Amino acid sequence: MQSPSPGENQADVQVNATAYATAAITQWTVCLDSQAVYQTSSSATSISTPIDMTAGQHLLWAAVSDAAGDSDRSEIHLIQVGAPPASSTVLPTPPANATVLTEMQNDQSNWSICGLCAHGTNSGGTYTMTFDQGTPSLSGSSMEMYADGPSWNNVLFMDIMEGTSSNSHFLWDFWVYHDPTVEAHYWASEFDLWQVLNGQEFMIGSQCDFGDGYWSTWDSQGGSWILNGIPCPHWTAGWHHVQWYYERLSATQYRYDTLVFDGQGYGFNQTWNSNTTTWPDMIGIQYQLDQDPTGTPLHEWVDNVTLTMW
Repeated sequence: MQSPSPGENQADVQVNATAYATAAITQWTVCLDSQAVYQTSSSATSISTPIDMTAGQHLLWAAVSDAAGDSDRSEIHLIQVGAPPASSTVLPTPPANATVLTEMQNDQSNWSICGLCAHGTNSGGTYTMTFDQGTPSLSGSSMEMYADGPSWNNVLFMDIMEGTSSNSHFLWDFWVYHDPTVEAHYWASEFDLWQVLNGQEFMIGSQCDFGDGYWSTWDSQGGSWILNGIPCPHWTAGWHHVQWYYERLSATQYRYDTLVFDGQGYGFNQTWNSNTTTWPDMIGIQYQLDQDPTGTPLHEWVDNVTLTMW
């Protein structure tokens, strides 16, 4: 499906899709939230049809079938149809009584690594985490993360803080640096903050999805990445500044409020539901390295990692 693109969309969209099959095409169907809104028995290898939608979030897909009985579909999650709600592109000023954790990249006793739980297509290879790095560094003490292995290998680097916290506002601020010689081989750089409270997991994850070219956010209850309409091409060489503001709205909902990347603010105002878990109460942050099909070894450094909660 070539259009519509991910992210915010108008109420009237043009669905353009192309099929690739060895047998003759027999049927096209376009569905909106599991309901067919367009169907034709045409043998055409492509379609272009307008679709009208109400305001809100929608799942749209185009499906095709052929004479051999094979079928497939391509889908897109439309985060906000119509005019988006007001959302600030400016980070809030924390209250004076906020809890501030600074230089978290140096908390050696809290950090751990996990390959299998990163859910890559493959697992294995070598992954390490090295503290107190002077180069590259902004503070003189960055943390280096390294991963190699087979194609599509993912590795998580986690800072876990167990215990119950009633905080509902989170301002996460850090700097990140990629090995510029292999920048083209970073499939995604993932940045997750999570809170577990009373058997509910609020996995507030985001990633610069270089492979698809957009920022994406994690739907905790749905267990899926949602591409947003904010471009995220491969980074230029040097340090990059990431600042995220999130909120836990209730016992079961959380919101992505504001992202500021290298000084450019983006208002998200995107609400999702939590999922149940047997984990104990905790708060954590984590970084994930996603390798591309070549399995090229990747290095990532983080520095000046600060988490402010209230």
